[in-house]
Amino acid sequence: MRIAYLCGTNGWGGLEMNQLKNAVWMQNRGHFVKLYCLENSPIHKAAENSGIPFFYIKKHKNHYDFLSAFKLLGYLKQERIEHLIIRATFDMSIAASISFLSGRKINVHFFMEMEFGAPKKQFFRTLRYSYFNSWNCPLEYLKKQVLENANVSSQKINVIPSGLDFGSITENTKTESRNLLQLPDDEFLFGIVGRIDPKKGQLYALKATQLLSEYKFKLVIVGEETPDAPSNYLREIKEFIALNQLEQKIIFLPFQKNPMDVFNAFDWTLMTSDSETFGMVTIESMAQGTPVIGSNAGGTSELLDFGNAGLLFETKNEFYLAEKMKLALEKKTPFELTTFQNSISKFNRNDVCEKVEKMLKNIIVNS
Repeated sequence: MRIAYLCGTNGWGGLEMNQLKNAVWMQNRGHFVKLYCLENSPIHKAAENSGIPFFYIKKHKNHYDFLSAFKLLGYLKQERIEHLIIRATFDMSIAASISFLSGRKINVHFFMEMEFGAPKKQFFRTLRYSYFNSWNCPLEYLKKQVLENANVSSQKINVIPSGLDFGSITENTKTESRNLLQLPDDEFLFGIVGRIDPKKGQLYALKATQLLSEYKFKLVIVGEETPDAPSNYLREIKEFIALNQLEQKIIFLPFQKNPMDVFNAFDWTLMTSDSETFGMVTIESMAQGTPVIGSNAGGTSELLDFGNAGLLFETKNEFYLAEKMKLALEKKTPFELTTFQNSISKFNRNDVCEKVEKMLKNIIVNS
């Protein structure tokens, strides 16, 4: 198949990473793949290192940019593209325009990365969505959300999760991973991975740590502030640590390009975000064999099989988080630590790519 991946954003988060990862995997499976992105954007630079062919586009408008759509359509026709894949809602309008201008000869597929903040049933949105050949959700709860909050045919909606390369799992021992990261080998380690941001909830983890002062463990905070957008949150975190004399319990690590040794070094990973649509941190940790205590919101509860494959705590509540951390410390968890990994086998990249291929082929057959 001939597939184009469109990314008109300048960010470098899970959305952009998943777009590029899927492009790389599909290219490795023998499909023609080309990425259309902004020059010097993070995904452009990552594509250069990944060996994905790319083409520069100019930043288009959020709505009704027919001129940009017409220009992009010309490039897609030259490459005989059959399928156009988008993930950012910012790219929805131009993708729908391309479907319209091509007489629906180019199939448009939306892979949902963010949950709905409000109903999307306005006429112009319904018209736009009608030009999508498929709407793909990473989890069942998002499929239900789409059915309730948007006018999208149920026949177009699929559940296809974001994939994980299980080959990236480290074979280092826990001691080796800790030595690599210069972490203590004789301590019980909780870890939290993500950018330093109020929505990621590092402060709740610190407050829970303070409530468990009688227990011997350390909290490892891995991540950095958003580049070029520093906030007061990191300062607030450090002030809380100093005020409560937690310096000996907290370890900071910068962002790590290869996270699997990080998860391997932890005894438990904390997912304290307000709400994660689909937390890659959760499945990466579980794939590495490290259990997760997660916020009971967004996709985290489904990823943890509603408490059967991890521990859930009430979102934004340090007291409930402390209770679950105490269970972990006292080894009173309600599941076998060696069995929860079975629940993430469906996220294997090969299985995910097969689902994508099947969906794309069915569109061609039925068109």
